Amino acid sequence: MVRWLSAFCVLCLFGGSIQAAGLLIPTEKKLPPLAMVDHLVNVQIDDQVAVTKIEQTFRNHTDRQLEAEYIFPIPKGASVRKFVMWVDGKAFPGETVEADKARTIYTEIVRRTLDPGLLEYMGGDLIKLRVFPVLPKQDQKILVSYTSVASSDAGLIEYVYPMKTNNKAASTLERFSVTLNLKSQHSLQNIYSPTHAVTVNRPNDREAIVGFEKQQALLDKDFQLFYTAGTKDVGLTAVAHRPNPTGNGYFMLLVSPRAELSKSQQAPRDMIFVLDTSGSMKGKRMTQARSAMQYCLKNLTEKDRFGLINFATTVNYYSPNLQDASAANVDEAHKWVSQLDATGGTAIDEALKAALAMRSSDAHRTSTIVFFTDGRATIGETNEKKILESALKHNSATTRIFTFGVGDDVNATMLDQLADQSRAISTYVREAEDIEVKLSSLYGKISNPVLANLKLTVGPDVKISEVYPPQLPDLFHGSQLVVFGRYTGKGHAAIKVAGSIGAEIKEFVYEFNFAEQTRDEKSFVEDLWARRKVGYLLDQIRVNGEKKELVDEVVTLAKRYGITTPYTSFLVVPDGPLPVARASEKKKAGAPDVAFHLNIPGPGGFGAAPPPSALKPQPTSSTAPAGKTKTVAEFAKESQAQNGDVNQYRGYFVEEGLKNLNMDRDQGKDDVFLKALQDQRQRQLYNYQAGKMLEKGDYKFTQGGKLGVELSCDNNVLRSQDRLTASAQRWIGTRNCIEVGGVWIDEAYKADMKILSVKAMSKAYFRLIELQPRTKDIFQISNHLIWVTPSQTALAIDANSGVEDLGDEEIAALFQEANKK
Repeated sequence: MVRWLSAFCVLCLFGGSIQAAGLLIPTEKKLPPLAMVDHLVNVQIDDQVAVTKIEQTFRNHTDRQLEAEYIFPIPKGASVRKFVMWVDGKAFPGETVEADKARTIYTEIVRRTLDPGLLEYMGGDLIKLRVFPVLPKQDQKILVSYTSVASSDAGLIEYVYPMKTNNKAASTLERFSVTLNLKSQHSLQNIYSPTHAVTVNRPNDREAIVGFEKQQALLDKDFQLFYTAGTKDVGLTAVAHRPNPTGNGYFMLLVSPRAELSKSQQAPRDMIFVLDTSGSMKGKRMTQARSAMQYCLKNLTEKDRFGLINFATTVNYYSPNLQDASAANVDEAHKWVSQLDATGGTAIDEALKAALAMRSSDAHRTSTIVFFTDGRATIGETNEKKILESALKHNSATTRIFTFGVGDDVNATMLDQLADQSRAISTYVREAEDIEVKLSSLYGKISNPVLANLKLTVGPDVKISEVYPPQLPDLFHGSQLVVFGRYTGKGHAAIKVAGSIGAEIKEFVYEFNFAEQTRDEKSFVEDLWARRKVGYLLDQIRVNGEKKELVDEVVTLAKRYGITTPYTSFLVVPDGPLPVARASEKKKAGAPDVAFHLNIPGPGGFGAAPPPSALKPQPTSSTAPAGKTKTVAEFAKESQAQNGDVNQYRGYFVEEGLKNLNMDRDQGKDDVFLKALQDQRQRQLYNYQAGKMLEKGDYKFTQGGKLGVELSCDNNVLRSQDRLTASAQRWIGTRNCIEVGGVWIDEAYKADMKILSVKAMSKAYFRLIELQPRTKDIFQISNHLIWVTPSQTALAIDANSGVEDLGDEEIAALFQEANKK
């Protein structure tokens, strides 16, 4: 463990991994930017005026005193009114460098650090400050404060804190946090981040505290926050993305109620709790389940009514009728729950019928069932399809059934459908998880219904389609509904959201301009729409079986947007930082060292020997002896001899990378990297197994049991995804690039193509950017990539080899269409 950690620290300190939100760069040319220890951001936004305060701590890892220069990129679109830095308690004015001169500075930094992520900021202004002295083996703290104006587009306010680098961005050595205090003259509505899982605290309608904190956080993307301000009880925010005016547009709707809705606007509830007390619940499960039920009872309000049912071989009631949630009734119910014990079979069908029969006919009350089970039906009706049909027949549109699957011996598909057909959600509690924690999280979200039976209409000049979720769930106080869909047409249109609160129907109307074409700032809308669609398609396949058109659509979308599925398990990417993979000292001769996902080649990296010939035939002309470093071009020839080969190769590199990491690690119980590794290995295995089962038409294992539960959890994540995640795929222009062993390879590349290799950070590299600005977006991906130019010549960017000078005519020829040459 100590040996590996030392290697990783060296990688962080000397590997050129940097954070673009502030760099402390020694003037001594041989030294890289100093490693970042902490990165703390505090933002005050009052009616769009944003005061951003940053505290960064850098570590001088050398044994000598250094002189350094602090560089900070000014956020795009920001109007900086004031910029002050504090070093050792003294205030210094930063020097503003305008874009033309800043470009030269960025170019030099990119050359020096070999980090193309900073190309993101070329073309923008920056602030710089001389820092001296930076003491040896000490930490240097820098405080930065600047005032800017958060941009507003048709009422949508956006705040961006710049951090984006390429995929080799290291995590902070310790803490990263962002805290935003929002204030407005009007009610703040629909606070949303597509980049970070923020928490939102609402003291009142006009204030909000937004937070994000993580230890050893990966600073691989800008922090982005959207919100609106309005006066309606229910606020709606619309965001559109349309890259091509002749194609479909994509939209996102955020819907949330005001923070200060009065109790008179909240509907009284009927809550029915149904608990499986069959023999398999005995022990820890039963103890946790009783605690969960006690939690639900404790959080009832005086307006509520409740029912309690437990079932095993038979169905039993606390009371056959709904009870008022008076203190006395709740106290008696607590006593009843504390005496529940586990024994007998599992009568799921009868329990559902009993719960649905308890509902009130009072249209002014909302009705909710929370249903716990840890098994499959063994008593009475055991056919899951008939159980679903019966529940649908006895249910009405006003009753939501929130299902909880406890453990792995459940029919996950049935529980998913029970929840989905009633506009609720399913939740699964694994063996090591606490039922009460999972239930309390859900219960807090569904405590106070504001609108039910929502309907969305737009028109008449704009048509919407493929809306996810297809059936809009209820809107609850303190929650936010996120909807994605596609649209055709353009221009201003009225968006109507209608729903019921008890017997009363309410309608809210909002105006929005559906753009004919947009820039790429909100491309996340399209990406998240695709992820949700894939989740729903996979559910259809699991329930109804494989159909070629469904599978083809899943594969097409998954490859286009880098989504891991049972059909594209090769795209699996860790949900967090993983170190460079290093092979064990005992590995077989010729086995590859693998640079897994961070795009930094490990020892040998992509220069190691190719995968075994059993995977696919190896072209002898480009095969290098074990231990000899291959060029990017040689590696690409092996990886993509024919279209589609890159997928197979990436699957191999993922598998080998995970194996090698596991071989090289001590089994530390508190090792976050090992845990991330184990999670990813398990996820890859589940997806591989599921793909084989679906291919054979054996749906028993994909609908229930451990594999079925895992697939349900993964699909639920996709179906409700509202934040960007790491991907092994990049869409550049009109084509896919996939990361394989640390190299990004254009899927259009074929081994018989002519290749021009250019050395990264060379004169030729920067001349390409200057004459063909679109290459900046391509080069940002990595220093190891293959991209097919318009002339059908493959351009190889290689950190270690390639031409260093190109004439302007040679560059122009690369970008001349092949059929026009």
